[in-house]
Amino acid sequence: MKEKVKKIIKHPLIYGSAIVVLGSLLSNFFNFLYNLFMSRNLTVADYGTLASIMSLIGLPVLLSSAATPLIIKFAGGYFATNNMPLLRGFYQKIQKFYLYICVIVVALFLLFITQVSQFFHIADINILYISVFIIILALVGGLNGAFLQAKLAFGFQVVVNLVNTIAKLLLGVIFVFAGYGVPGATLSILISCLLSYIVGLIPLRFVFDKNIISPKIETKSLFAYGIPSALTSFGLTSFISADMLLVKHFFDPVQAGLYAGLSLIARVIFYISGPIAAVMFPIIVQKHSKNENFVNTFKLSLLFVLAPSIILTTIYYFFPDFIILFFLKKREYLAIKPLLWLFGVYICLYGLTSIIATFYLSIKKTKVYIPILIGAFAQVVLIIFYHQSFLQIITISLVIMFLLVITLLLYYPYATKK
Repeated sequence: MKEKVKKIIKHPLIYGSAIVVLGSLLSNFFNFLYNLFMSRNLTVADYGTLASIMSLIGLPVLLSSAATPLIIKFAGGYFATNNMPLLRGFYQKIQKFYLYICVIVVALFLLFITQVSQFFHIADINILYISVFIIILALVGGLNGAFLQAKLAFGFQVVVNLVNTIAKLLLGVIFVFAGYGVPGATLSILISCLLSYIVGLIPLRFVFDKNIISPKIETKSLFAYGIPSALTSFGLTSFISADMLLVKHFFDPVQAGLYAGLSLIARVIFYISGPIAAVMFPIIVQKHSKNENFVNTFKLSLLFVLAPSIILTTIYYFFPDFIILFFLKKREYLAIKPLLWLFGVYICLYGLTSIIATFYLSIKKTKVYIPILIGAFAQVVLIIFYHQSFLQIITISLVIMFLLVITLLLYYPYATKK
């Protein structure tokens, strides 16, 4: 019995998930302290601006995170076979691609910075200039993060995330108390990204060794996997970014701040369950490349996502006042009370969609990007036409996500059929 327990604990998904989830909980704790501090020390309108800036930064960073499945797919195979020369060559090849993306994204951002400022009603354009540098660091930092995942270096991933969140919190408190407001809060994100990027290079020092073999990856196979996986990641991230940006555009600053608070609390659900996908993906990639059974790993991942999601959504339903005041303190946020559990259900379904889509990518079922993109596009279009209330916006997102979960589950028997 004792040996069986040890075997279960040493299971890569359980061991890796334990490290990532516990690390993410600690990291998210500091993240929430940052957001709680900002929500309490900035006006509701200013907090809405800060939340919009963070969502705006997330859009270009999609280009980084969208390539993560592709990087893990190839790098995970090289790690599995311990082929370091090819791994180094692959890192350098992808690094050049990321630098090109940085140049293009920054050029476009600077070119349309005035229009961006007007669209999101951001008066201080210096905030957007700071955001440009954050985008650069987030893009190149995403490369290191993907390689750490492929290496199954979950412990060091936690360290990098903690460096980021702790530095952001400490600097954010200092800058806001010094009177710098939203620009100071944004600057704290920039410096923390720089520090975490430097730390993230430590376990990847081996990629700079001179023993390098540039991998010959067929362009056809690269695009056949890379583009669908990138589009899938883009669609998934859009689901939890586009609504915030559209609310910032269509609603007044105070209302946008209320929605930002609602979104912040609801996303606690995904902050707890989300790390499971990051652990599951490289494990199944390696199992799939070795022709090992991976179905139980996927089912276990679903359980780990579903259980905490249901528990937290239930708590949101029965104790909304306590939850809102616990996180946000200001009584103005109690206006979002009737919507908290509903947004929680949406995030619960989003977590399921994310884990299922990630699973399909790990076994090369890349057509999953089609329903994901259709859903993300439908969400944006419907919110543009129907945004009279928060309830309308959340209902649109919820219905789309429910239909998406059903569609992906119906595809499962065909995806896993040998």
